[in-house]
Amino acid sequence: IAVSPVDRIWNKLGNANWGDIGALQVTFATFYCIMQFAGLPKHSIEDLAADHGCRLQTRRLERQLGDTRVNGSGLFRFQQHGVSPEIVEVQDESVKLESESLKLEVGSVLWLEDSNWERGYHINQIRSNGELPYYIASPVEDPGKSLFLYVGSHPSQLEPAWEDMNLWYLVQRQTKVLTIMKQKGLSGKYLPQLSASGRIIHPGQCRRPSSGGNCDHPWCGTPILVTSPVGETVADMVSEGHFGVDEAIRCCHDCLSALSTASSEGIRHGDIRPENVICVRSGESRPYFVLIGWGHAILEDRDRPAMSLHFSSTYALQEGKLCSASDAESLVYMLYFACGGAFPDLDSVEGELQWRETSWSRRLIQQKLGDVSTVLKAFADYVDSLCGTPYPMDYDIWLRRFKRSISEEDHGKEIAASV
Repeated sequence: IAVSPVDRIWNKLGNANWGDIGALQVTFATFYCIMQFAGLPKHSIEDLAADHGCRLQTRRLERQLGDTRVNGSGLFRFQQHGVSPEIVEVQDESVKLESESLKLEVGSVLWLEDSNWERGYHINQIRSNGELPYYIASPVEDPGKSLFLYVGSHPSQLEPAWEDMNLWYLVQRQTKVLTIMKQKGLSGKYLPQLSASGRIIHPGQCRRPSSGGNCDHPWCGTPILVTSPVGETVADMVSEGHFGVDEAIRCCHDCLSALSTASSEGIRHGDIRPENVICVRSGESRPYFVLIGWGHAILEDRDRPAMSLHFSSTYALQEGKLCSASDAESLVYMLYFACGGAFPDLDSVEGELQWRETSWSRRLIQQKLGDVSTVLKAFADYVDSLCGTPYPMDYDIWLRRFKRSISEEDHGKEIAASV
């Protein structure tokens, strides 16, 4: 398939993974480009899609192709039956070695190389953000200290594009964002801190070329990110029944404080969900919440937020961008879920948008949060009035209101305890 003599789309896609949304989008966009250049086709895309299964079966029979299956790389492999198949994918054994070698276990020690030093980390726990694994580790020289450790994908590793991009956002992009925040002096109790970043040091001698790049060892060049503090995610707290009224109010205050600090330099989060908020309990008289997972942060206009049916803002689902209240809207949805609110089982953006329109108009979200706290209900009303508008989010007034609410609750508990 060629659009021009020099731009062969199929060659650029390679052996397309049809389970990959990116490949489908590129192919679909190519179809519309051809349509704009050559005019409307004889058959609509809907008709072509409806007949696709039948055409595929006929072509397989004609070519004497065996059953298809998905291999470890997520690409289709066809079995040969006497005739050369249409698409052949050769499994690279080095890829299999890389993916197997990078599975860390509790008790193992990982060494990190930066430009100036080397440091070891002892793996204590393995966790998951719902999609990808990450680790709780301790520095070898300070076993009592706990840190989050994220292991990226090898630069040359061929993985399914969707998983690979998620891992890139989790490690490489988040490293960039946290580095920029550190350079701009953005720090605070409710923001994660960049502890270390660099490349993994693999066993044996590294034969990395002097000109740069990586040697042939499957670990060489794998990026590592280490952050602090460590805590329990809101998702885990909800599943274990540990998220109550006090946690909801304090979580909203602490997340708003983190968003306020970041927005002072024009940075927005773009991926607020239960897996990206942690509750920190160590070393504090009272627990507090930290907003983590800044890999999808919006640094400039061309950046795009993460897409989540339940937790992305309405403007993000419609336009692929954030408005001034988008992070606050995502925070409302997360608190709605954490406080026992139920999301419908939907698989389309249209269905989600319709549910939101109904829920906001009937004030179901506000009522659910109102059962927890009047200030949470008032905050939801404020966010509802601001969504989709160009008006900036007033963080200060809501931080004061939530702080006053927290102080009143703490004071009431002290009186009750003294009685």
